Amino acid sequence: MSVYVGIDVHRKRSQIAVVDHDGAVQVNRNVPNGVETVLSVIGDLPIGAPVAFEAAYGWGWLVELLEDYGFEPHLVHPLRCKAIASARLKNDKVDAANLAHLLRADLLPEAWIARWRRG
Repeated sequence: MSVYVGIDVHRKRSQIAVVDHDGAVQVNRNVPNGVETVLSVIGDLPIGAPVAFEAAYGWGWLVELLEDYGFEPHLVHPLRCKAIASARLKNDKVDAANLAHLLRADLLPEAWIARWRRG
């Protein structure tokens, strides 16, 4: 079964939505940022599951976490994501689910993820 993950990342907490291949929201939870808490929501998903999140301050830790655990990160360009920016109903739950739905529909305005060497 295919799943798609959208994460609305904030400084201390993130909203994580998991959508199945039919578009049904399976999970939509708010968790503190960190390896254990994020993996408590997505850790049992299939290896290679795609995960979308907007480019915001401090997203680098999330890319590392996702790649280290076998997920496929998709960085979303925040100014080009009109489905989120111009939504009538705007909150973290809706934003996370919208990211997952856009990923599922292959409609994400992606940004480039710069690769760097870990020290």
